[in-house]
Amino acid sequence: MWAEAAESLAAFPEVVVTTVDADGYPVSIRQTAPRYDAETGQMPVVWPPDFAVTEGSAIVLGHSHDEKLWNLKTMQIKGRLERRAGGWVFISTAFTPPSGMLVAFWRLSKNGRAAGRRYLEKRSVTPPSVNWDALHELQRRARNGES
Repeated sequence: MWAEAAESLAAFPEVVVTTVDADGYPVSIRQTAPRYDAETGQMPVVWPPDFAVTEGSAIVLGHSHDEKLWNLKTMQIKGRLERRAGGWVFISTAFTPPSGMLVAFWRLSKNGRAAGRRYLEKRSVTPPSVNWDALHELQRRARNGES
């Protein structure tokens, strides 16, 4: 079942695993040469000893791009982090196949706006107004090489 995830993950020399620490704050760690099991959907994760991570929801993200930040490729595996035999194991629950740059930017834009809206609504905060005129002026000045 996790063979497609394993194949996609193999395209990335390193991935980022994100979970939460004991205080509920997100923490991320790079894993080089991840050893993902295509049969079980599990992957050992090595955390530095001073990271007080807890069992619970986690995500594995792989991404790559060229030096100009084009040719973006991403993939993600959702899951949970569990403590086993003195170490940590990521257990997959859902897989998002790799996407091209256009799809990745669309997904980022869509998810970012929705997440921002939920964040503000949860706290009963009115979104701040944006001074579009000032932003357009900055863009104009940047295009013209002005300081």
